[in-house]
Amino acid sequence: MSLPLATDTPSAVPHRRAIPAVAVAALGFIAVSAILLLLGRLAIDHQVAVGRQEFEPGVGWFGQWVRWDGNWYYRIAHNGYSFTAGQQRAVAFWPSYPMSIRGLALLTNDEYDAGLIITWLSGFATITLLARWCQDRMTRMAAIAAVITLLLFPYAWYMHFSVYGDALFAACAIGAFLLLERDKTVLAGLLGAFAAAGRPMGLAVVAGLLVLAMERRGALPPMLARADRQGSSDRQGSSDVQGSSAPVVSEPRWRRMLLWLHFPRSIRLQELKLKDAGVLLSVLGPLMYMGFLWHTEGTPFAFADAESAPGWDHKPGPATWFKLNVLGGLRDVGLTRETSGMLLHGFLAVGAVLLVPKVIRRFGWGYGAFCVVLIGIPVISSKDFYGLGRYLIPAFPVVAVAGEWLSERPAWLRVSVWTISGSMLAFLSYSYARGLYLA
Repeated sequence: MSLPLATDTPSAVPHRRAIPAVAVAALGFIAVSAILLLLGRLAIDHQVAVGRQEFEPGVGWFGQWVRWDGNWYYRIAHNGYSFTAGQQRAVAFWPSYPMSIRGLALLTNDEYDAGLIITWLSGFATITLLARWCQDRMTRMAAIAAVITLLLFPYAWYMHFSVYGDALFAACAIGAFLLLERDKTVLAGLLGAFAAAGRPMGLAVVAGLLVLAMERRGALPPMLARADRQGSSDRQGSSDVQGSSAPVVSEPRWRRMLLWLHFPRSIRLQELKLKDAGVLLSVLGPLMYMGFLWHTEGTPFAFADAESAPGWDHKPGPATWFKLNVLGGLRDVGLTRETSGMLLHGFLAVGAVLLVPKVIRRFGWGYGAFCVVLIGIPVISSKDFYGLGRYLIPAFPVVAVAGEWLSERPAWLRVSVWTISGSMLAFLSYSYARGLYLA
């Protein structure tokens, strides 16, 4: 009678290899793209009146995804920039995306096709880079949960086919932070410059890279609790008296909050290395665009003038800061499609703001600074919250925190949240493909 072989024992049974989070992200993105493509095809037979749209959408599989700001990007890529003080003009749209369209159009011979290709490739890069960033600092389950959260985000169709620059900005922003984490400071600065030249809130990339570079070198040591500062001397003194103990030092509430956030107690620039200066290249993106506007239009802030023009009306002031337009719309017309859209954008923006402290505590002040500027600029400058939903796509640290939280909750809660969010994505993307203005 022979003894059983070692391979017959349960412990020797080979385990099935888990699919990496990056592969899940890639496959998930392709699957969502296919579903959105089918929804867009169905929307062709249910087009709404053109309204403010400047041209009839094309037919087929992709024409209905080219709408609204896609016209402006086409004009810039095809004809360059234009500016007239007090009017809506192309200078409101920063150059990274339209110049990329112009470059690819040399191969496609069509600016709209180039825009669709760039958006899809950028969206694919965004979701896979998010998975890579998350798996470096979170569990596999949390990383996958973050990926699913972004894939099913209500405005995620801007990562797939729309001729908008959100996906390109998101991909470049995540890529710049990944490069810095791998100590590729010059490449991080250059990619950050390209991202920062994509929109006004691109300054978030500059701020985030600078703060993260200091954090990585220990140039931002966190505050110490009073007990931590006094504990050593208190314990030394108490050892001289038998039975004595160190006094308990209470902290005011505001200090407890700063301690919870690991707030820096000082800035030690001497800890930085010369190569860290590479991240300063990121500021060249906005500086070069403003320099271009100064040279061609006579003012480096021509983009702000265009955004304040009638029709867009993003003028700085109390009416914009306190969103009086939203309150006025609810008072005058009640809950309509337009006011409901404003509230949805606002709800998502407020939720993201509430998660920023968790981002700071979980990932540090570099990513916190990125989120504060990224979310803060449109929250302050938008008159009615419109657009803030898609502006949150690049806020990958917020997505990571949300995904990690969901990964620790019961399965029924995760499924419920993703089902609601995915249903909203399907409905909103279908409505967009029909011709409704949603963001």
